[in-house]
Amino acid sequence: MQSCRDRLTGCHFSFFNFGKIICPSLLAIALLVATFFWVILPDIHDIIFNQKKASTEILVQTAERTLNFYAQEVKAGNMKLPAAQKAALDHFRSIRYDNQNYFWINDLEPRMLMHPYRTDLEGQKVAALEDSNGTFPFREMVDVAKSRGSGFVPYLWQWRDNPGRISAKLSYIELFKPWGWIIGSGIYAADVEEEIKEVSRHLSQAALVTILTIMLISGFIVRQQLGECRKREAAEKEVQRYHSELENLVQERTKQLEKALKEVKTLSGFLPICASCKKIRDDDGYWNKLENYISEHSNAVFSHGICPDCAQKLYPDFFTGTDPELK
Repeated sequence: MQSCRDRLTGCHFSFFNFGKIICPSLLAIALLVATFFWVILPDIHDIIFNQKKASTEILVQTAERTLNFYAQEVKAGNMKLPAAQKAALDHFRSIRYDNQNYFWINDLEPRMLMHPYRTDLEGQKVAALEDSNGTFPFREMVDVAKSRGSGFVPYLWQWRDNPGRISAKLSYIELFKPWGWIIGSGIYAADVEEEIKEVSRHLSQAALVTILTIMLISGFIVRQQLGECRKREAAEKEVQRYHSELENLVQERTKQLEKALKEVKTLSGFLPICASCKKIRDDDGYWNKLENYISEHSNAVFSHGICPDCAQKLYPDFFTGTDPELK
């Protein structure tokens, strides 16, 4: 049978097996972090960027339909062309959306007709404007408008109303053919990055909660395992204690039994006894009284009395026969 020490050793060894619980948890956390940074974040960037592109495209197309409304007013004779064009420019000059984004309008020359944050360029030719990457954005816009009628143009431009800050921008432009105007609006890369940071912050919080949950569950399981192991150890120690006490008790009882057996005197075999006086002959050849011999060979103690037959025989003069105890 396996000893208590062996069982305790096995229980202690189980502490090293807690890695079977911890390692899968750590692996799950590592996979979660890797998935977050290498899969989810890039996908989020693409999703947000594509959503902003689609939103900007829809807004510019809606703006082009607004220009078409003013053109229809001119065609219907409700407005003169200069008044309709001025009303359209004033209308878009005041529009802001999505954190101060805006529209601007230039023609195919290209000449700036309206820009809410660069009023200094209005009425001026902008073909020579070049960004720090060597791109002529308004020339590119004219080329796209003439070739495809609409499309995206990437370039560097000032951050909204802050000329001291330059940011990458992707603008969508649409050609309004009746007036030869190009209307556009754009996406700042910094806006996309800011949204990604915000989404990442929320996802990081969710991931942190998930990681903490995994850690808490793993810790609870480990704690349960430790508790069970401690209980087993306590039970095995208790069994060991009982086993030791039982062994000690058995040893003590064995000693007592051995001592008692040593003290026990038994009579066995053939005992020579005198047929007349009833003396017994011992091993040395001496004749001893019966009571002396039995006392020496056992723990029996004798007390002397007289039986009725002997009393009548030895004391006939005193025996009356009336005592019922002597009958």
